[in-house]
Amino acid sequence: MKIKFWQIFIITLIFIACNNGDIKFDKHESGLEYKIVTKGEGKQVNIGDILILHLVYETEDGVKIFNSADTERKYLRKLEAPKHTGGSFENGLALLHVGDSAIFRINAESFLKFSESYSNLPKNVDKSDKIIIKLKLIDILKHEEFDTHLEERFHESSKVEHQILEKFLKNASIDIDPTESGLYYIELTKGIGDPPNIGDIITVNYTVKLIDGFVIETTYGKSPFTFQYGPNGSIDAWFEGLSYMSEGGKAEFICPSEIAYGEKGTKDIPPFSTIIFEVELISIERTQ
Repeated sequence: MKIKFWQIFIITLIFIACNNGDIKFDKHESGLEYKIVTKGEGKQVNIGDILILHLVYETEDGVKIFNSADTERKYLRKLEAPKHTGGSFENGLALLHVGDSAIFRINAESFLKFSESYSNLPKNVDKSDKIIIKLKLIDILKHEEFDTHLEERFHESSKVEHQILEKFLKNASIDIDPTESGLYYIELTKGIGDPPNIGDIITVNYTVKLIDGFVIETTYGKSPFTFQYGPNGSIDAWFEGLSYMSEGGKAEFICPSEIAYGEKGTKDIPPFSTIIFEVELISIERTQ
């Protein structure tokens, strides 16, 4: 299902009509400030649903940070449990029915760091600012349509992939240099002690997602992953990223396809896809 031009046009009119300073928000029990602008007649969403959205978020004075129309393809979002307290984006999504358009106002640091996985806030945004999120729920993706969707997301070349990666790095205010291999390693919490040695048994929690935020797999809410650390049986980026970590550390690995799943991809990861790991190294059991 493609988003037609007239749908974007109507959505734009709705959003223009709603001057940020004039909105009278309702207050959800979670603390979320929200306003349902137009009511749809479709089904209400549930945790685990894959939502097709048109999404824009900006500062309160109207400076755009993200517009899903710029991705030039369907923007999908899997509805997960709230990522933070005080009223989260996920709380807002859970209120929606197919066809609804809505506006949320959320603390900038909470939304960008926890719901959007920004490692650093954009230069024009302070952590105490509010972010205005404007969206329309176009549809809920049927599970049998997912394989077709992956085909539509196919990156035809490494050149296209790196154009998308550069745009992502700019939007997320990530200005670090990659390692020699091309890995972007971002330390979130410094661990204690030495990194793992080959053969050590390590236990981690992790989330892996595509560069547009779609979650492929996570151990959170399940059991941590325990395995023997080494180069065999893992992608280069995973092995390298863990080599920089120690117990108690948390980090983000931004992994271009050259050091991930390459030009072929996997069942769940399209060819030429940059993937992002969020990793917490829980423990290291030394074998030597």
